[in-house]
Amino acid sequence: MNATLPLAGTQRAFAAWLLHRDAGKAPGVVAADDGERAIRLDLYADGYRWRLVDVLGHDYPVLRASIGQARFDALAEAYLRAHPSRHPSVRHLGAGFARWLATRTQEIPALADLARLEWVQGEVFDAADAPIATADALATLPPDAWPALRWSLHPAVRRISLRSNAIAVLDAHAADTLPPELRSRPATPWLLWRHAFDVHWRRLPRDEAAALAAVARGVPFADWCVRLGGETPALRAAGLLKRWLADGLLTGLRTTS
Repeated sequence: MNATLPLAGTQRAFAAWLLHRDAGKAPGVVAADDGERAIRLDLYADGYRWRLVDVLGHDYPVLRASIGQARFDALAEAYLRAHPSRHPSVRHLGAGFARWLATRTQEIPALADLARLEWVQGEVFDAADAPIATADALATLPPDAWPALRWSLHPAVRRISLRSNAIAVLDAHAADTLPPELRSRPATPWLLWRHAFDVHWRRLPRDEAAALAAVARGVPFADWCVRLGGETPALRAAGLLKRWLADGLLTGLRTTS
């Protein structure tokens, strides 16, 4: 290190070396004739890079297992070159990994699908808690309050459309069984939520997916209930509400806009 640099300048120079491995971008850090110093700095830079690759591996363990360690590491390093870490917490490092994978035309789209599913699974697990709506609270409402009834989705609820068999791969990984080959599939809506500190998921029927989307937008009960269709939309709505309440999907019960 250059002893003439103030501490802040030394820190910036060292950070530039870690990020770019370019002595020209870190004046005073690497001397051309100081091989030992360069080797020691290389150790820091390599350790920093592999630590970030390891973080991505922990964020996407199913993807890593599906494509193999070597291929995953190569993709992770390419992603990190395109999207260097910019947040003090590595929790946010892989937020754009699925979107980045989707831009790589040489990679099958299902890879991005699986990555997106794993990231959403992590979001569900980490999401804030909130008081859930209960059947008891609904039972106290007068009948004339029901048409205007609104909820919010719990912060740990996510809806996702998948175009692959990523869920089957995730299920096999969770069960420690041989996963199927990752393949593209027609788009299918899925629901992920947290209950009792576990993340759960299930496929959504089209009408339920539309109803949950309406709830998320703040549409009153009467409006999304009649759109369910069929001969008994009210009965279908009651069944959906019963399941949503049991799964803890709803919060923010209110009878006004």
